[in-house]
Amino acid sequence: MIQKDSGVACYQQLSEILIKQIDEGYLKPNQKIPTEMELSKMYKLNRHTVRKALERLEDKGFVYKVKGKGTFVSNTKIVYKVSKKTRFTTSILDIKLTPDARLIDSYDIRADSELSKTLNVPASDKVTVLEILRLVNKIPFCHTTSFLSKERFPSIESHIVGSFSLYEILKRHYGVEVIRSSSQFEVSLPDKSDIEILQISPQVPLLIVKSIAKDQGGEIVEYCITKFRGDMCIISVDLNGERG
Repeated sequence: MIQKDSGVACYQQLSEILIKQIDEGYLKPNQKIPTEMELSKMYKLNRHTVRKALERLEDKGFVYKVKGKGTFVSNTKIVYKVSKKTRFTTSILDIKLTPDARLIDSYDIRADSELSKTLNVPASDKVTVLEILRLVNKIPFCHTTSFLSKERFPSIESHIVGSFSLYEILKRHYGVEVIRSSSQFEVSLPDKSDIEILQISPQVPLLIVKSIAKDQGGEIVEYCITKFRGDMCIISVDLNGERG
């Protein structure tokens, strides 16, 4: 139990109790832990102290939060492989987890000078932007912003229904086999939009991958920015492999 006169902050004591329960298997991966109110009653602490203990666990990667559902025990981090032919759906199925993808938004913009150069399209050409949320076992995993030439891929959003694979759509409807050409990696803290979309706390870092993909003829097909949850993901770069 909590020793309030021990000299150790109560939230630290509670977080250590919960860590021990996780380590000993009493609380299992993906199991929902008791609510703030339940923990408050259980350990005779105020909810502010309990919240601080849970924030400490989240910062250390022992738990993750799902908006509207509660706090859950973390799994071992998912190793997501990046290679020439990385496919999200295949990569997640390969590790026996369940992938999903949802189109959050789609809209057109005019290519500025930087995007024109990146996609190799004329300046001010229309570019379709797809905002995609990808999930693993129904938990938000990464958020991708994809940029594609509207002239080359007209009405691509009309082919997106339910759970989908963007690269399968490009192959089936436009005859394009996508191959990753290059990727750049960054780490950042989330902004307000990231926190809402990925359902994370402000302390959870993002692993950001900016990639360019080409078709079988070497022409640029897509520029995308993917923000992975740092509390769920490890990025592994496969320099030789053909699949993710």
